[in-house]
Amino acid sequence: MSQSFRTIVVSTLTLIVSSILATAAEVRVLSVGSTQIAARAIATEFEKQTRHKVSFTIRPPFEIDKELAEKTFDAVILSVPAMDNHDEAGDLAPMSRVALARVGVGVVVKEGGPVPDVSTPEKLKAAVLAARSLAYTNPATPNTSGAIAGAALAKLGILDEIKDKTRHASLAVGGELVAKGEVELGFLNLSEIPKGVTVAGALPGPLQGYTVYEAAVLSKGSTDQAVTAFVKYLASAPAATYWSEAKLEPAATYMRTRASQ
Repeated sequence: MSQSFRTIVVSTLTLIVSSILATAAEVRVLSVGSTQIAARAIATEFEKQTRHKVSFTIRPPFEIDKELAEKTFDAVILSVPAMDNHDEAGDLAPMSRVALARVGVGVVVKEGGPVPDVSTPEKLKAAVLAARSLAYTNPATPNTSGAIAGAALAKLGILDEIKDKTRHASLAVGGELVAKGEVELGFLNLSEIPKGVTVAGALPGPLQGYTVYEAAVLSKGSTDQAVTAFVKYLASAPAATYWSEAKLEPAATYMRTRASQ
């Protein structure tokens, strides 16, 4: 074990031990669906080590504001633009934001059917033009799979050409449409691939974009130290494995890549 990794593990364990010393608490988390597989797995490990309880409310991005207005939560997991908005509105505890992970967009087709080659911009363009229908989320929502897919198709110069055969649907609905064969091509976050579909490939490099997720403590939620401990644990070195397994790239990985470039 390297000295740097040992230091990270010791720091994480110190965080956990300090959290254990407090009375067991419940951490109420509001999150978008793209992060839920990893976040739930990380929460399970956190619960085992601290005795605290983590409960999740999962909502699509367009319902987050409504949930925050009507209910009380202690922490939130959102994409960066939305997090910026809540930070400016004073909804977040000062200096509590942490970067978690990012996810790219993939092209999916019905399981068992023909799988097109989408490995280059030219091949993706040909596949989209040949498809009888396609679906992705509303491209007007910033930093989401729909915005990324829409930008990619715009770069290919075919938005007008495919307008009549394009449907805008939530990730869950879009995935279901593809799985049922009602839509031929779908553009989904690679962390939210449902049963019944096959990933033809990620958007080719020049067209790929990423939704970046962060966590933060909410200013109107609990002040128990368990909340801060959980938010920090989501971004810890032990948590990175869970993000990777859920097809998201941990923040430490892409930040390290940027630093080396």
